[in-house]
Amino acid sequence: MRFSISTMKKFVILSALWLGVSVALATPTVASQASTGIQVEVLGVYFTPPTDAAAAIVQAIDGSEHEVLVQAYGFTHNAIAQALVRAHQRGVAVRVLLDKKSQTSNGYVMGVLAHAQIELRQDGKHAIAHNKVMVIDEAIVITGSFNFTNSAASRNAENFLVLKSDELAQKYKLQWQNHWAHGVE
Repeated sequence: MRFSISTMKKFVILSALWLGVSVALATPTVASQASTGIQVEVLGVYFTPPTDAAAAIVQAIDGSEHEVLVQAYGFTHNAIAQALVRAHQRGVAVRVLLDKKSQTSNGYVMGVLAHAQIELRQDGKHAIAHNKVMVIDEAIVITGSFNFTNSAASRNAENFLVLKSDELAQKYKLQWQNHWAHGVE
């Protein structure tokens, strides 16, 4: 599936508005100043299928140096799980928060993470903990409709953005911490 630059610009603008920031799209990688004062650099805009968009998430995790925070509803994608394990083995602090009700479908990845001794909690406080977010090194945010699942990577119509902004990452990290605080092991 191909998208025109115009269509991709519209998607990024609508997604950015949903995030509460504005983005100028003169070039593929752009920084802009939002009315809220948050500067955001768009590192990537991804759609599935047909592309192997999950590879961009793996690459971002593989590039992590200090911390990876994950908040996910569905998580069955082995390559993403293995990237988290590699990061943990490099000394990166990796913590994963999953929806409690999706425990059965997330069982395999939960086992992989537990075996690697990665901190894992489940959020059962909400009807659904439907976030799909990664915060990497307090600077990069990955977010969109993309669950970290095999179906999202190969069958579903999904999207996600890779955004660079210390301020935006801090906002997402704060929300992640709020949910982590009521998550259970």
